[in-house]
Amino acid sequence: MADVRVPHLRIVPRDPAPAQTRSPRIRFRPIVQLRDGCAFGVHAETEFNFEDTCRPSDMFSETPPSAAAWLGETIERIARLAERMGQQDRPISLTAPLAALADPDTPMAAEAGARRSRLLPQEIRIDFADASVCALEDQGLERLEAVHARGFRIGLDARRGWRTPMGVRARTIIEAVRLDPALYRDLGTPVSRLEAASAEGVALIAENVHWRDAAELEKLHIGFALSPRADS
Repeated sequence: MADVRVPHLRIVPRDPAPAQTRSPRIRFRPIVQLRDGCAFGVHAETEFNFEDTCRPSDMFSETPPSAAAWLGETIERIARLAERMGQQDRPISLTAPLAALADPDTPMAAEAGARRSRLLPQEIRIDFADASVCALEDQGLERLEAVHARGFRIGLDARRGWRTPMGVRARTIIEAVRLDPALYRDLGTPVSRLEAASAEGVALIAENVHWRDAAELEKLHIGFALSPRADS
């Protein structure tokens, strides 16, 4: 058999394509007060997150994907969709990418996204992950203040842990905290923290709960829920 050589072939490291390349679909989920069922805004849930669009090689790119730009574009899309659907409940909340708080361009990108739509920043609450706030320590609160200064409401996504201290400075910025009550004991979240936050007017919003859980949640000082399920 002839010795066939193919000198032009080379090994290319496998670089999986991003999970998604199109814009994520968005749906609105109601946030309600457990006491009386009154609306407390809506949460805009995206089909997939910024992190789902990234490739492993992006970390070595000269122009890596921008979490700030993604957030700004998502704010614009959410605002325009709310207008088309006639969605009147406010505020509209959304979850920021983990990397957004570390990007100094996030406040400007978020403001630009709102400006391109017809919503005011005051109508939007951006929920930042507790892990990203803690990772930046004092600078994390400074970054939250920078977004808040642009007119946006600020929330804390503490479904996977709540380590951010709720001192006076944090309480003046953060107006809502999203929690998963099924995990709070495992995560070591003290009831005293829930009580102190609630007493200061911070809205504690439970996820993955039934309406029948309202009495137990009240004992934890949790007064709001995201799409609570009806009893079957």
